[in-house]
Amino acid sequence: MTIKNSPDLSAYRFSAGVDYVKLKGLHKQPLPPLDGKAIWPSSAPGKLTVHDATAADVVLLANTFPGAFIDELEVRVDIRTAKPLTAELQRVALKAFKTEFVAKRLMPVFIDGTNSGFRGAYDPSLKKTIPYNRRVPDPDAQLLMGHRNDGVQVKSYYKRLDQGKSLSLAQHCIRVEVRIGMVGLNKHGLSTIEDLLGFKYRRKLTQYFTHVSGSRFRKVRKSRRTPLLEVLHAKKEEFDQPHWERVGVGAFLPGGERRKSDLVFKRDIELNNRIGQALARMEQSFTAKKFVRLLISPNVRRPVSMRFLATSDESAITY
Repeated sequence: MTIKNSPDLSAYRFSAGVDYVKLKGLHKQPLPPLDGKAIWPSSAPGKLTVHDATAADVVLLANTFPGAFIDELEVRVDIRTAKPLTAELQRVALKAFKTEFVAKRLMPVFIDGTNSGFRGAYDPSLKKTIPYNRRVPDPDAQLLMGHRNDGVQVKSYYKRLDQGKSLSLAQHCIRVEVRIGMVGLNKHGLSTIEDLLGFKYRRKLTQYFTHVSGSRFRKVRKSRRTPLLEVLHAKKEEFDQPHWERVGVGAFLPGGERRKSDLVFKRDIELNNRIGQALARMEQSFTAKKFVRLLISPNVRRPVSMRFLATSDESAITY
């Protein structure tokens, strides 16, 4: 069976980028001008966090701190409406996406040993985390796949604030993000800041943004197929359909009302492709580039040679 009556994906646009990167083992010093926001946390001496880091920022950080070790990395995929809408219409469209696509379909695939398997939602109205395999949480709830101290954790929420400050209406989005800690970084071969340049973001990270659209029973050998078995499977799928429509994949996972061991989940090809394309554009911007050394002699304020990217460098191009 497959979830029916889905919102039209052409009404949304997708972008991907680095939400933040944390470096460790550094000595605090002045930084070059960055596109993102750099913070030296007073509670963590020797560590540097750069929010919304672009590919150009990574190059500058690599030049400033050669071989600096990554302590934590978070990569985001943001979903916005394709066209400007009134505040009310945009709110309805984004909440519909969060409910019908993310809450019902998001099913990350984790590398063994990197995730605890926890699946819950933080409800701000209740101020507590609750399981959601029996009902879809409110669109304002934050969806959590894994704990904060897991090697890899996936989250999703309706983003209207950034570091406590209200965002403009055009910046409101549904965010799905993967936080990768030390265990996950080791699994992906991400050690130093330079490793972020040329990393295969689409191939390596798409698994954390995987969405499913339905399920089928695992195929049995031809010799074991019987008319009765076919009728039984068809009847079970008929019973499962309302659960897919009402709750989504959670109903078929541990704690859900329809959990089964012989189900194969169908990937949501169109949605996964849109997310994959966003990650591919991000990957292209982070690909190691050639540099052009130019001498800026007429500029008396900067009478030294500087290195510029040979191509444009946007880390979150939308589609």
